[in-house]
Amino acid sequence: MRLIFSTVLSVAILSAFALRGSAQQVRDYAGEFLELGVGARSLALGGAGVATSDDATAGYWNPAALNALKFPMLAAMHESRFDGTVNYDYGALAMPLGAQSSAALSVLHIGVSNILDTRNALVDLNNNGQLDPDEYLDYSKVTTFGNYDWVAILSYAQVVSPMLSWGVNAKLIDRRLDPETTGTGLGFDAGVRYTPSNSITLGAVLQDITTTLLSYSTGTKELVSPTLVLGGGYMWDITADGTHRIMPVLDADIRFENRGQDAQLYVGPLSMDLHEGVEYRYKDLFSLRAGYNDMQMWSVGAGITISKLHIDYAYLGANSQDQLGATHRISISFDLDNPKWRRAGN
Repeated sequence: MRLIFSTVLSVAILSAFALRGSAQQVRDYAGEFLELGVGARSLALGGAGVATSDDATAGYWNPAALNALKFPMLAAMHESRFDGTVNYDYGALAMPLGAQSSAALSVLHIGVSNILDTRNALVDLNNNGQLDPDEYLDYSKVTTFGNYDWVAILSYAQVVSPMLSWGVNAKLIDRRLDPETTGTGLGFDAGVRYTPSNSITLGAVLQDITTTLLSYSTGTKELVSPTLVLGGGYMWDITADGTHRIMPVLDADIRFENRGQDAQLYVGPLSMDLHEGVEYRYKDLFSLRAGYNDMQMWSVGAGITISKLHIDYAYLGANSQDQLGATHRISISFDLDNPKWRRAGN
């Protein structure tokens, strides 16, 4: 594991510095729309999911964790913010491919509808592009448009041993910023998951491992530099029979973007942001969660399992800089529990 972590860290550092000197431009925060998170469980835990996501949402957090699935699973999430102005939706299908591998398709959509476009509505008598006295807007020429991001994630995972799995993602990105400006992108992630015991789970993901290119119709090109995410979780049985359990979790986002004081910890171009959380679980039927993320936002949540259906809720509080306020996220997942679809060997 030390060799794996050292290798991915070295690749990320070399890629980031090499691309900073290339003709393309690495833009800080260019990939922020990819970091909103999915699944109310991980979001209630402060956005920590690299090591502990073991359901269909693993296709987003860490593809290597897809090998924890015993049956195919469907997952979905919806969020509406700022009085319904911003909508965020997510859906995924994950399934075992056999005893040693798994695959998933995840789709994310972030959109704002009915944005007013007044650029062609100005009656500009002196053609200076400004609203002057005796000039006005012709409201019959006011139009609307939508702003959106679509992301499709194709995931594949492979078992190396009972304790170790690896996985990869291919991310396809489609963006519309305004009626004339669109963009596309392609990126890749690679992850590992290591479970040395029934209590300890470790994970690592190198996001945008080859540096994700975003190409816009205006000719602008942005590069999203690699991010290394390390995570861990420890399951503690409060009672000997495992009826009551507590699991603290921690993720660390390591970036190479010169974020400086915007990050929690930084040295030169290297920065680190933390996601902390704790989960109480009763018989794998009911859970309570709390967390704190890198944006200095606290979160709480709960989850319940009813037969094959899992329902999770997360409340994310707002910090002093968040203009959109607090938000609620609800996600559901459903196990396609059928003997013919069960992973071989389980």
